[in-house]
Amino acid sequence: MNLINVSKPWCIVKICIAVFALVGPSIQLQAQETSEPTQIIVPNSENDGVQVLESEYSENDAVDSTQNEKADFNVLSAESWIHRLARVVKEVPFEISFVVAVPGRDTLPYVWRHAVLDSGLEVEQLSLLNGPGFEQIRINNKVSVFEPGHTPVSVKAQVIDGPIPNAFIHNPILLKDGYDVLLMGRNRISGRMAQQIRIISKDKTRYQYHLWLDEQSGLLLKQNMYDLKGNLLEQIQVTQLQLNDNIKTQFMNLQANQLPPVSSAFLQEDQPLPWTVSFLPVGMQVVAKNLRRIPITNQIAEYLMLSDGLVDVSIYVTQAIESGQEDLALTSDSKSIVSISDGRFQVTVIGEIPLETANKLANSIVLVNENE
Repeated sequence: MNLINVSKPWCIVKICIAVFALVGPSIQLQAQETSEPTQIIVPNSENDGVQVLESEYSENDAVDSTQNEKADFNVLSAESWIHRLARVVKEVPFEISFVVAVPGRDTLPYVWRHAVLDSGLEVEQLSLLNGPGFEQIRINNKVSVFEPGHTPVSVKAQVIDGPIPNAFIHNPILLKDGYDVLLMGRNRISGRMAQQIRIISKDKTRYQYHLWLDEQSGLLLKQNMYDLKGNLLEQIQVTQLQLNDNIKTQFMNLQANQLPPVSSAFLQEDQPLPWTVSFLPVGMQVVAKNLRRIPITNQIAEYLMLSDGLVDVSIYVTQAIESGQEDLALTSDSKSIVSISDGRFQVTVIGEIPLETANKLANSIVLVNENE
């Protein structure tokens, strides 16, 4: 089989081709700590103000630093560290400033806030600080998205979809089937002691991640994503982290009824498809299948989403637009796009996976009755 298409097919393909033509050879990011210390601001027990902590911590501090730390925490277990990260993200009020760096692209700065209000509402905000502005706000299980030039919209979701994978900060149990989680030891990040964790695909069909977690707070200080050859694809670096109940005041004027209503356009029920995939990376499974209209071509596409909890992969099948259309295989940063066609149907695979994995998925499409 051979093919092409996505949620905005030709638009994405043209953008990617233009990027490769203009950017030229990739500029490799250096996998090194920044020289400027990360500011960690926590309540001062002696007064109502705050103090900036830049000192190192003993190994015992890694276990005893938070009042809510569970007794079964194992300082020598990578799983314990990453589960601690998810627990702190849900329980602690914080404001985190971080930057996302990709080779050959402008650095993107974000601010991320979270708190549990006195009313019991869990609130979260993620804002992109460059450009005209892009913002997501969550109140419990409702996420509202605000982007200039677009109508604000809300969807039902338990978490905000940001640059930091949700499997790391909300549901690390999802990593169990598809990834090995390894503790690499202590390291200094921006002048602070951190625990380094490697997350590696069990069957080498997905990228690997390195995380550095602050020993005192348990929160993320740095994240690197590498391809299968060890080249750095993306780096997230925390520049300031504030842990303080005063974060709640940022949400004092936020009212749920002021946010846009949940859109029914995003509520799609699963539908049976006449095809499936004969190949699945270890730990990955089908999480959605339905019909979707592609805005650029107005075509109806049969759609299937795969996920391992960390990475989502979209597969689209449509009727071929041209009988002689050439196959397509390209990468844009960490995202791969493979499109093949047999003259009758087009199959497009898009996801943050190696190109080899995307190609193998595209060529694994089989009719359901042929697979039985």
